[in-house]
Amino acid sequence: MDNALSRRAVVAAGLASLQAQSPEPVKVGIIGIGLRSRAHLSALKKLAAGSKITALCDLESERMAKVNQELPAKAEMYTDYRELLRDRNVGAVVIVTPGYLHHEMALAALRAGKDVVLEKPLALNYREALDIIRETRRTGRIVCVGMQRRYTRTDMEVQRIVDSGAIGPVRYINYEEYRNDWNPQSWKYTDPATGQKTSWRFLKKTSGSSELEFSIHSLAMACGLVKSPMARLAASGGVVHYTGRDTRDLSSILVDFASGARLNYSFSCFSPRAGGKLLVIGDTGVIRRDGGKLAVSTAGKPLEPVKFSGDASDDGAEVRHYKEFFENVRNRKPSPLSPEAALEPAKIAYGAEISISENRIVTAKDFPAV
Repeated sequence: MDNALSRRAVVAAGLASLQAQSPEPVKVGIIGIGLRSRAHLSALKKLAAGSKITALCDLESERMAKVNQELPAKAEMYTDYRELLRDRNVGAVVIVTPGYLHHEMALAALRAGKDVVLEKPLALNYREALDIIRETRRTGRIVCVGMQRRYTRTDMEVQRIVDSGAIGPVRYINYEEYRNDWNPQSWKYTDPATGQKTSWRFLKKTSGSSELEFSIHSLAMACGLVKSPMARLAASGGVVHYTGRDTRDLSSILVDFASGARLNYSFSCFSPRAGGKLLVIGDTGVIRRDGGKLAVSTAGKPLEPVKFSGDASDDGAEVRHYKEFFENVRNRKPSPLSPEAALEPAKIAYGAEISISENRIVTAKDFPAV
């Protein structure tokens, strides 16, 4: 009898150990199966051991069914996102919809008791952003705003160098971005007033602004390097090349941070071959990124190419992003891309819109505390 009990105890201990090593997969529901969802789906498939797509939602049933056929196990399909939120087999929701739907869907998901990956931007305006922050705090759910460029190897390395103190406190950032225009296959929004269809990224009422939809990645990086709130800013920009839109195809923003650091940011959507540049200047060194090449100078030494630290393998930004999110969900630890963290770069984008439309300097007083 004692031997039998002993064997059962050993087996039970072994099973407990296996369960501890292999946590229950996070059950994921995805709202929005458009172009941007492909990156999310690809990452989730690579992380199938730690997650399971259990539900899909999109207005286009055929597109949703096609995606479902490619999943390891069939997911429930809904054309109303509220039905997906009522699905008890969904623990975390991924919202991959145009920006004007983020506020409504994020609040509904939180109130339904779901953890959330919310595509950037956090919300189209400051008031809606605060709504999401308050609801996140009230419900205690884990929310990650999908500014996945934080997880690219280059951006991670720049952050590591700055955090190491190698260039001293950051004093000045010059960030230039030049690209082609938005994907012409983006979903077309039908204006109820005119019946005209336009890419949702070309309209302020659906995307907020170009700075909020496109520049937010770079603004988030600058905020992460400076680690200080915006004190004041001035911006200039407009539509100078394309027609039939009210989001800008060119913009420049000058930002003073509370720490005294400065950001000079500019972008253009009609110069696809111009590349982009980043210069980060600290008290004792400089980081320069030109295209995909990264170099650093410390203590007055010449610029030298950066050798990337850590594991040489590259899972990709989306996979790293989801790995961290799932770990945060299991440990109930706030995401590094929480709504509070996402608010700082969003404030710069909101401020740029105010500065340009009202022709004035914007200060921290324009954004009362949460």
